[in-house]
Amino acid sequence: MEKKCLNCSVIIKVKPSHYDRKKYCSRKCKGEYQTKQGTFNQHLSTKQEVFCSYCKSKIYRKKCHIEKFTDLFCNRTWNTLFKQEVKKPGPKRERISLICQECQNPFEVVKSRKDAKYCGKNCLGAANGRRAKEKLSKQVMVSCSYCEKTFYKKPSVVKTLNFCTIECMGSYYSKNQLFSGENSGTWSGGKISYYGPNWLSQRRIARKRDEHTCQRCGIPEIEYGQELSVHHIIPFSTIDDYIIANELSNLISVCEPCHRIIHSGENHPSKFKQKVKSVDDIV
Repeated sequence: MEKKCLNCSVIIKVKPSHYDRKKYCSRKCKGEYQTKQGTFNQHLSTKQEVFCSYCKSKIYRKKCHIEKFTDLFCNRTWNTLFKQEVKKPGPKRERISLICQECQNPFEVVKSRKDAKYCGKNCLGAANGRRAKEKLSKQVMVSCSYCEKTFYKKPSVVKTLNFCTIECMGSYYSKNQLFSGENSGTWSGGKISYYGPNWLSQRRIARKRDEHTCQRCGIPEIEYGQELSVHHIIPFSTIDDYIIANELSNLISVCEPCHRIIHSGENHPSKFKQKVKSVDDIV
């Protein structure tokens, strides 16, 4: 819906539910209009005139605030100053004198900080820097196993393979395939990409049977945006016959996020050791 701004007469678009209360195109127009009409301070009509307890200037406060609080202020700064200067200050905490272990100068702290060692951040930083140098002198120089760059390590963490950065470690592992293929702890004989001559038809029938809906989270293919995956309940790699492996009772339609969850933990294909030889084993 459209209506005119009360101040500048510009046409503005408003929702039907906001038609009665939407009157201005901007806050600037609202302020200008209320200033012209003399209604800018209309909200103060229900407030009463009182005096600030600190600077004695006139302020407006609600009746409930006047009844509730003994002292009223223009702002928080005057409230803080009033408590510090007018009201009785609290008892001063007892302070003790100590000697800085870095610069040897005396300094004072409250009694609760009697174990303080340094007079300030500068002395603390100087002491930490000196201790860091002492610890560095105890480290040994090693060579990166990938880029052969030298760097320092603690003797307790020096290993057969040492890397200066995570990137070097990843590149070394990738180049030498230390955690891939047969060297992986989850190796189960390699990925099977061919599931037999009847796989495509069985996959299509399984998706149609499940009404093209993920059987774990319930998301349909239209909302998912692509074809659902078809999961082997008992892994294909553990069954000798592809006909048995591709039985509809062993297939279920799932989206890819659910598929990854199913294949995690104890359900990972590497956990299945027993070979399945008949349809009865699936059912």
